[in-house]
Amino acid sequence: GWAFETSLDVEWAHAIAPDANIVLMTSPVSETEGVQGMPEFLYLEKYAVNHNLGKIVSQSWGATEETLFNPGGRQILNQFNDFYRQATTGENVTFFASAGDSGASNVDINGNIYPFPTVIFPASSPYVTAVGGTSLFASTSGNYQSETVWDEVAAGAGATGGGISHYFKEPAYQQKNLPASDQKLLNGNRGLPDVAWNADPLTPILVYISFIPGGAGYYFIGGTSEGSPQWAGITADIDQLAGRPLGFLNPAIYAIGNSSDYSESFHDITVGNNSYNGVTGYNATPGWDPATGWGSPKTTTFATELIERIHG
Repeated sequence: GWAFETSLDVEWAHAIAPDANIVLMTSPVSETEGVQGMPEFLYLEKYAVNHNLGKIVSQSWGATEETLFNPGGRQILNQFNDFYRQATTGENVTFFASAGDSGASNVDINGNIYPFPTVIFPASSPYVTAVGGTSLFASTSGNYQSETVWDEVAAGAGATGGGISHYFKEPAYQQKNLPASDQKLLNGNRGLPDVAWNADPLTPILVYISFIPGGAGYYFIGGTSEGSPQWAGITADIDQLAGRPLGFLNPAIYAIGNSSDYSESFHDITVGNNSYNGVTGYNATPGWDPATGWGSPKTTTFATELIERIHG
């Protein structure tokens, strides 16, 4: 079950930031769709912040927004978002969340696919940095070649989440930094993801798994769940470089995207879309788009630009 997920999160956050302290928080109630599990998750995240267990939170879980459009769901949405706002602005905490693995299609509480584009929470929160997915191509020596939107329709291997929130309004950093064409698409609502990372299980990473009886070893894995902990690791490295926690990243990320420093800080993904399960998604375009955000980081330059824009 979720043991594979937690192994991925810990191992790849550590691989990117080997000197960082990692606190793994697990809940006795799993989150699938709807409110189930979310109060326990909120309790855990509040505990982590209140007890200063860390300044970077990676979240590889998500629920379709529409499954929370009832009184109990809206209450927990608002409680989470109020917590994110307070923790980012008051405590300098950075939150990441995976954008999902089913493209623009997501399921209802009974597992049926909504017939229109949807997104997942907490990636849709305007106070969270949402991480979308790409297919990453590199040389045999590990040199970067290219990326496309992760959308393995033919192979049935998933696609990156991304799209437009049906609950949260467009935040100021998107209003200020996205062009008229994006504004028309967003129509006053929050767009996601903000950034991207390799997620295609056909361009996979390795995870060491020891809990399978008689089968301990390395296994391939994909999904946007690998992007959130790796972005958390990158941010831990940048926090170390800056000598202090960066906190909320999105305003600075969008300022970089809407500047002459963009091409030096990001790989702009312009090929592909995240249509999946018969639901029409969104095309990759130059600059920001609701499939891969601003793209994946050119980390050395991105790090210095991020520090300069947040701390001067």
